[in-house]
Amino acid sequence: MLESLPSLVWAAYLAPCLALHEVLTCASLSKALRRTLHDDVTLAHPVELAGSVDELAAVLQQWPNLRHVCFKPFIRLQAPYNESIYNLHRTEAPEEELDIEARIDGLVRNALTQSARMTRLNAVLAESLDDVVDQLHTLDLSGTVGVQLFHGIHRLSHVNLSGCAGIHGLEHVQTLPSIDLSYCHDVRDVHWLARVAHVDLSYCHSLRDVAPLAHATSVCLNLCKLVSDVSALEKVHTLSLRNCPRIRDVSSLGHVHTLVLSGCKLVTDVSPLTHVHTLHLSGLDVSDVSALGDCFELNLRKCPNVVDVSALGRVARLDLSGCAGITDVSALGHVHTLNLSACSHLTDVSALLCVTHLTLSNCDALTDVAALGRSVTLQSLDISNCKRILDISALGQIPTLNISRCHGVTSLRGLASVTHLDMSFCRHLEDLSPLTCIQVLNAYRCPRVKDLSPLRHARKVNLSCCKGVTDVAPLRRCRDVDLRFCDALQDVSPLGDVHTLKLAGCQRVIDVSALGGVEHLDLSYCHGISDVAGLGTVHSLSLRNCASIADVSGLGGCYSLNLSGCEQVTDVGALGRVSILNLSDCQGVRDVSMLQRVRWLDLRFCANARGVAALQGHVRTLHLQGCATNKP
Repeated sequence: MLESLPSLVWAAYLAPCLALHEVLTCASLSKALRRTLHDDVTLAHPVELAGSVDELAAVLQQWPNLRHVCFKPFIRLQAPYNESIYNLHRTEAPEEELDIEARIDGLVRNALTQSARMTRLNAVLAESLDDVVDQLHTLDLSGTVGVQLFHGIHRLSHVNLSGCAGIHGLEHVQTLPSIDLSYCHDVRDVHWLARVAHVDLSYCHSLRDVAPLAHATSVCLNLCKLVSDVSALEKVHTLSLRNCPRIRDVSSLGHVHTLVLSGCKLVTDVSPLTHVHTLHLSGLDVSDVSALGDCFELNLRKCPNVVDVSALGRVARLDLSGCAGITDVSALGHVHTLNLSACSHLTDVSALLCVTHLTLSNCDALTDVAALGRSVTLQSLDISNCKRILDISALGQIPTLNISRCHGVTSLRGLASVTHLDMSFCRHLEDLSPLTCIQVLNAYRCPRVKDLSPLRHARKVNLSCCKGVTDVAPLRRCRDVDLRFCDALQDVSPLGDVHTLKLAGCQRVIDVSALGGVEHLDLSYCHGISDVAGLGTVHSLSLRNCASIADVSGLGGCYSLNLSGCEQVTDVGALGRVSILNLSDCQGVRDVSMLQRVRWLDLRFCANARGVAALQGHVRTLHLQGCATNKP
């Protein structure tokens, strides 16, 4: 069936909808699909590769149709658990390892040391990269000491030089579309970047003159301590100056499309910024915002001196959170998306009937929100942690409602039309029967909730830490169910058709034989479970720290299996076809030599495991920290 589909169908409809690992799986099904997915279809999936240039060349030779490859030409020490398309075993020595220069501050030094080995980009490596640069999207050289950039690097879409020291050859990036030079503390002269469209120079503390960047499309100068004059950047489309301590005059930036001035403490006059489309001023000591009424998006978060907002009624997206001095919001009735959280003196919101998305969380003085129930436009309302609100019965026509931590609310009466409700931490709520249209419910830590029958048509529910839940039969049609740490729960047999099921920490659950049809199943810390023979068809299964599990011979059909901390497990011979396998801290495991077909394998701190040498060169991603790799 799949083989008969034209390449154009794969390219336009199927491949873009698949995750990268799903594309790989399809390519392995037949020669015809392999030919289609290797040769005929362009893959735009982001791919991150770390290793030698030879390894990169091998990947690109096998997958010449990859178009969004980010290459990092050295080995990460603490690599995140992100699946990559290809991970060859490295046999040769890595590039020369160097300590980062002392002039880089301690914070950056620590971050880079934890994330990557410092390598010198020598001439040989640069020449090798020049041969494959046309097939790359991004080159990641972050944290490299003594970078020698090479001719042809401008053919890339983006180069990441964040945290680099001793950069040479910046003349080669003059026509590069995008470059990241953040945390490069020795960068002073940026005239080479005059034609680069997107430039990030954040945390470049030696930088003063930014005039050469006048023709850039977007510029990031966050926390550049010496930058004070930004008048030359008046035609930049997107400009971020967050936390620049010396910037005072922004009068020339009135036509910048997107401007971030948050944390620029010396900026007090924002009246020239009348034509800015998106403006962020959070944390500033501004008081007069009357000239900003034509902004499309305006962020005034934690501007303590802002009191009068009567001129902001035409703003589409307005964030006034933490502006404690605001008491009158009657002019804001037609703002599309309005955030008034932590406006602690706000009492009257009756004028906000034409707002579409409204956030009133942590408004300590707010007691009455009944007027909002008359709104015909309000789609979502957040009144979380408004402790003085007692009655929400008038809010039943609002589809999405957040009442988390509203401890004064004792009834859900009137909420018949609510489809998405967050009632987490509402310890007095018990009766869910008014929720006749509920689709998504978060009832985390609602200890009085017991009867789940009103949820029989819901598709996603979070009832974790609801200690009164015992009967989950009404949830049999749900797609996504979270019941973690429901201490009274025993019978989970009705949940066999749920797509995603989380039962971590349910100590009284013993029998899980009915859950073989679940797609993603989390049984971590369920110490009462010992028999998992019926779970071999679960796609993704976590049995992390299940102290009673010893026999895993029936789990060979799982795609992803987490057995971390299962100390009773000794025999993993049946798990050779699992694609992603976590055996970290499995002290009882002795022989792992048969796991050569596993794609991603974590054997960290398996001190007694033998046969590790047989895996190297076969398993694509192998984690061996704390593992005795020299045992035969």
